[in-house]
Amino acid sequence: MNSENIIDLLNRLLEAELMAVEYYTIHADAIAEPEIAEGVKAIIPAEVSHAVNLAERIKQLGGAPVGSDGEASRKGREMGERSKLDGALAMLRLELTQEQLAIKAYAEPVADILHDMVTLEMLEEQLFDEMRHAKWLKQRILELEAKAP
Repeated sequence: MNSENIIDLLNRLLEAELMAVEYYTIHADAIAEPEIAEGVKAIIPAEVSHAVNLAERIKQLGGAPVGSDGEASRKGREMGERSKLDGALAMLRLELTQEQLAIKAYAEPVADILHDMVTLEMLEEQLFDEMRHAKWLKQRILELEAKAP
């Protein structure tokens, strides 16, 4: 992967993180179960940090990061608003699906990048965060499913 390919990849990951910040924020305010809402709120700073890290690395590589007020943020708000109408379980399932996509999106470049250890290490750390988020979401989904009639 050359520098231009890495910048494009990082911008795609940045868009996904910006979307995540938006729908997690909406969900945190909409989830009625206090413990789950607090857990969702606890994920938001990690997603913000991911976005900041990606934007900084893009700049370090000579690129221009996508803006935090663009299409990705709008799409994240739309996803959050639509899914909140269907309750906590639907919101968590959306979040889990997005975390699973993020895991795959981070894993491929972690496997492929050879000549940029700084980016590789950043992506690896963020991949582990996404894996932890997915595990937490799976546990909450299973708990809610067990309580469902």
